[in-house]
Amino acid sequence: MNIEEVKRISEVSKRERWPYPRTFQALLGAGVTSYRTSIADNGTIFSGEGGEYEEPNDETAPSLEVAENYEADAVKRGLAHHQQHRTPFADFLKDMAAAGVQYYEVDMLKRTIDYTSGRPGESVVETVPAVD
Repeated sequence: MNIEEVKRISEVSKRERWPYPRTFQALLGAGVTSYRTSIADNGTIFSGEGGEYEEPNDETAPSLEVAENYEADAVKRGLAHHQQHRTPFADFLKDMAAAGVQYYEVDMLKRTIDYTSGRPGESVVETVPAVD
């Protein structure tokens, strides 16, 4: 995993509001095999061959209080809204916090994202479409 490239992709993709499939493909190209983002503090841990890189919270996404109750339908609505309107990443995180998502995990090889409360049976799994 090329950590410097992961840092660059993370920064540019948020600033330019890349569509997620583009960000996903760039991270995969940089050697990321999975990552996990905490909704409350927007901290992300990227994993790949050769190690991990922990990206702390940034100023564009303040700490959030995550709702106690998990609402799968609200997760799906928040995802659809973000994908259709390309809202800022901070707004996406707010929607996920309000829906009770504690964190999301991305499996680059399976091309899936699991939005979960961390409790059994409380998750929405989304497939990442391929980039043309």
